[in-house]
Amino acid sequence: MEPKSHDLKPGYYWYTMQGDPPAVIHIHENGGASLMGTDFRLEAEGVADMLAQGERFFWIEPPAL
Repeated sequence: MEPKSHDLKPGYYWYTMQGDPPAVIHIHENGGASLMGTDFRLEAEGVADMLAQGERFFWIEPPAL
């Protein structure tokens, strides 16, 4: 069975889940993620599950240097 994946590019996103306030999540190069301000980490399959459950991700544009 092929592991679930997603097409989010690496970087920082606001994400929302119905009924919860927005939070910031960091998508890593390997597709996994960490929830900002916590020790909570997910594998890429966990991020794919979040998307399948209807959680929405909004890209945070990096600041211009």
